[in-house]
Amino acid sequence: MLTKFDELTCHQIASTFDHPDTSDRAWTEKLWMNVHDTRGEVVLALGFGVYPNRNVMDGYACLNLANRAQTNLRLSRELRPRLDELALGPLSWEVLEPFRRVRVRLGENRSGLRFELDFLGRFEPGEEQPHFGRSRGRVFVHHCRYAQLGRAEGWVELDGQRIALEPERHYAQRDHSWGVRMGVGAPEQGVQAQDIDTFSHMLINWVTLQFEDRALNAYLIEKADGRIERLTGKLCRPLGDPRPPVELTSFEHDWVYHPASARMASGQARLGFEDGTRLAIDMRELTCMYLRGGGYVGVKGFTHGSWQGPEWADGERWEVGDASVADEVHGLDDTVVECRADGQLGYGIVENMILGPFPRYGFEGFGFNR
Repeated sequence: MLTKFDELTCHQIASTFDHPDTSDRAWTEKLWMNVHDTRGEVVLALGFGVYPNRNVMDGYACLNLANRAQTNLRLSRELRPRLDELALGPLSWEVLEPFRRVRVRLGENRSGLRFELDFLGRFEPGEEQPHFGRSRGRVFVHHCRYAQLGRAEGWVELDGQRIALEPERHYAQRDHSWGVRMGVGAPEQGVQAQDIDTFSHMLINWVTLQFEDRALNAYLIEKADGRIERLTGKLCRPLGDPRPPVELTSFEHDWVYHPASARMASGQARLGFEDGTRLAIDMRELTCMYLRGGGYVGVKGFTHGSWQGPEWADGERWEVGDASVADEVHGLDDTVVECRADGQLGYGIVENMILGPFPRYGFEGFGFNR
């Protein structure tokens, strides 16, 4: 099946763009964006997932205001024949200028949430090393990703109350990944389960931070015994700077969590880079985006990539100012942080998830909570 992408001279296999060069149902292409202010008053997250071997496109938009209430909207549709449209009902994503301007919109819908904004690329994108993993003879992860940091302009509205997004105080980050991913759709039946140790006894940190003259993305998977399972990331300069991004070489951490909770409150990360740069970054939470609202790690029986029919929508509003509610919906979170390093002030996101047991931080049981 031909699509508009087949007019471009960027084919990688002897076939058309309507399917990848594998029939693995976990093949996924994902887009994510997060926009937040510098005072902890607003954080918006949105994303898309394309699953060509499941014939599904899904996505979400979530808004947390002042870490008191989070509004969630989840969407899904049949992928074909509109597989070359990045649109899910009222939600759309459009690249206006590669790595410089991306426009996202959410029109009228039952959640009361609407927006129209542009991501403005400010720094060079940071490309991660490819991620590959095999469990009991089968590949369970094999994907690529880059992250980019910048600012946002436009507006976001909830129940008719509009907030202007201004580049001076609204920071933004986005990523783009593709390949075989974990946690796609319901588990297969009639096959041996993957080794549980692969998905436990581990700390996962994914970080995007920006300062005035540099930005960074860092990804760490550390096992409970101290072994580093994955370490990748880049230190990036502003767009147009001739210096290339620099590879991350080390990631040490001291995290502080909310009482009796796995939700991050503050901490320090000590990062080293290939050019000799060393950064000790102190961070404190401003607010949080609970990505379970977008379907990450599953919510109300929904998991990313699962077939929901030709058109589907769901959502709710969570009173996350109540710590017991926040702990219940915690899973994979975008913790918005204020950070300081080398006398510079910055802002960004820390995804800090522990799959216990992880004794160093007091996590003795299995799962997301203490």
